[in-house]
Amino acid sequence: MLILAFDTTSEWGGAGIFRDGECLGSAAHNRPANYSVSLFQEVGRLLKESRLHLEEIDLFAAAKGPGSFTGIRVGLAAAQGWANAFGRPLRSVSIFEAMVEQAQPETDYAVSLLDARRGEFYAGIFRSNPRRMSPNGGKPEEALGARFHLAGEGLASKPEHLASLLQTQIPEGSSVTCVARESDEAARELERQFPPALRWKCVKSFLVPDIAKLALRAHQEGYPISPDELSPAYIRRPDAELIWKS
Repeated sequence: MLILAFDTTSEWGGAGIFRDGECLGSAAHNRPANYSVSLFQEVGRLLKESRLHLEEIDLFAAAKGPGSFTGIRVGLAAAQGWANAFGRPLRSVSIFEAMVEQAQPETDYAVSLLDARRGEFYAGIFRSNPRRMSPNGGKPEEALGARFHLAGEGLASKPEHLASLLQTQIPEGSSVTCVARESDEAARELERQFPPALRWKCVKSFLVPDIAKLALRAHQEGYPISPDELSPAYIRRPDAELIWKS
């Protein structure tokens, strides 16, 4: 199955084309600019280098946030447009989930942490649930590779309140791994403020291979695509909305 996956949620996004688990070509956008500006040029270049056409893509996979509000909207709109135009399925994947997928922590809980700017951080709390059954025949998801699922919708908080807030969400005595991206210095600095019992893992900033992997898994397992799945994971309301409501 040919998969076109991309992440336009931050300047550390990118795009990639995959044949199942094999990467046919990828481009990391590690510059201080919004990747959504050059999404179509990069996708066109990758298709040309892979000697493919857009109509040959079997599955579109897009990051749905959290991150840049404009980037999220552009990425999901592009994915929905291509999927509708060619009659192909679309899966959206949260950045939180892609980070945990790459980290593969061996704890009861995992917490993905992202710098949300404006003095706040995004946090996605995942609970280990290896024996949850899949809907297409009762096979445990553990055998398919899914070990964590998001508990709640994610949150945004000031750093001085974040550690105590996580303690209210995670049962006492649970083992926890905090996950941050290499490029996110602010999130990695939280290790100094959090309890020493927490474990930490640093993952690569380029998450497109993990987005493709998660999208393919969801497609193969046959989960129906809900409207919520295609909704942007903003976590925090956009500035324009806050200004309009004030």
